[in-house]
Amino acid sequence: MYFMATKILIVDDHDDFRKAVRKHLESQGLDAEVFEADCGEIGVAMANRQVPDIVLMDIRLPGIDGLDAAAQIKSHFPQSKIIFLTMFETESFRKTFSSEAASDYIGKSDLYDKLVPAIKRVLGKK
Repeated sequence: MYFMATKILIVDDHDDFRKAVRKHLESQGLDAEVFEADCGEIGVAMANRQVPDIVLMDIRLPGIDGLDAAAQIKSHFPQSKIIFLTMFETESFRKTFSSEAASDYIGKSDLYDKLVPAIKRVLGKK
């Protein structure tokens, strides 16, 4: 039986951060195909082309913010899981901005400890 790699879309306006996330994912041995977008509009367009399994979405983006971009992606691809990456304290953010699109919120400072376990959790893998 053939299994396709997990498609992961990283949407963040900071090039260095996107590259660091990509490098981290690659170093963890995930069977993933990783795509990048630097703003919400391009993230939505990329999602329309690639149909990602996971979207790692920054909240504060130029143009369409991450919450609106995530809602647009989820409206077309409800099976896509959105993990918000934020500089905000995640618990207070989760209470203030509950989003139906969100599968999880991860603080950017917790990225290396929490990202891969969160990806596995939302995909239902151990």
